[in-house]
Amino acid sequence: MAIERTSSNGVERRCPNCGTRVARDAESCFMCGHDLRVTPRRAQRVSLVDTLLVLAVIAVLALWWQVGSRPNQTGDTVNAAIAPGNVPLLTGTAPPTETPVPTVTPTPLPPTTTYLRHQVLTGETLLSIAAEYDVTVEEIQAVNNLQNELIRAGDILIIPVLQEGGAPPALTEGTTSRFQYTVRTGDTIISIAVNFGSTVEEILRINNLTERDIIRPGDQLTIPLRQTPSEVLESAATAVAEAPSTSIGTVAEDTTTIYLEPRLIGPADGSRIARTDEVLFRWISVDVLQPNEWYVLLIYPESGVTQALPSVWTKATSYRLGPELAPTTGQSATYSWQVSLARVKTNADGQLVIEAASPASTVRRFTWE
Repeated sequence: MAIERTSSNGVERRCPNCGTRVARDAESCFMCGHDLRVTPRRAQRVSLVDTLLVLAVIAVLALWWQVGSRPNQTGDTVNAAIAPGNVPLLTGTAPPTETPVPTVTPTPLPPTTTYLRHQVLTGETLLSIAAEYDVTVEEIQAVNNLQNELIRAGDILIIPVLQEGGAPPALTEGTTSRFQYTVRTGDTIISIAVNFGSTVEEILRINNLTERDIIRPGDQLTIPLRQTPSEVLESAATAVAEAPSTSIGTVAEDTTTIYLEPRLIGPADGSRIARTDEVLFRWISVDVLQPNEWYVLLIYPESGVTQALPSVWTKATSYRLGPELAPTTGQSATYSWQVSLARVKTNADGQLVIEAASPASTVRRFTWE
């Protein structure tokens, strides 16, 4: 469009390209030839007011979004006092369900090792003995310090038998007597514990020893024995032992009698006894015992529903175990048992002394069911 200007004489038309005055009806500029029929579009301008309005709307929307996304502080405070787990309760929603408490199954106690004595019979091998006690040949060799599988009839072996149900009850000071023992050739902590009915753990603890410590002939050990009868302690008080040798590494000559091992009569090895019957242990007398000499019947829990039984000190050659100690109906208990002979004394310092008066007998088993 040509530029029109208003004056007192009328409206002037000029060429928008060169500004030359042209006629009102002219279709082109006679000066530059610009086509006056093309109407140029005027660029649209955005006003400041429109811009501010748009920005205000955007700001309102952003503020509304932020406010809407924030948690309701008042509602949370009220719900925190009534809802488990501080979870807000909304109208129309299901109440929270309680998380079930998992049932904790008690961890079973690990099995412990019971050490039994076994006298090798003619025709027995380490493999057959291991199968009899459900242990391995290597375990028997390790306990007895055997370098090979060569054994002879009459040899005494220590057999490590696993006992289910955890550790046996510890010896308490209130029911425990402490005896002094002089280590002899061939003794081990295991064999000493088996001979007198103590435990390896208690002997190590009382003597401040570890499993790696070595004992030698002439060493003095304290042997804890629980529930020792008062008659045994009284007999020890009347038999005063000679003072031990003070020479380092030497052992005083033992002039006391060493008897043959007690020979067992019954029950027969592998017997199965009804839970309503008593168990009658019997063995052959080795000789007329001195007042301070006692048979020691050792009964070891082996498997099933067993219980720890104290050692039995007796002058007789038999002992009855009542059916009140048998397992309940539908259960069974397997025990091993053997008999040894112990001699008790009191030394010059007033300490109780114990020594083996014979090798231990063979080991037998019976099952109460």
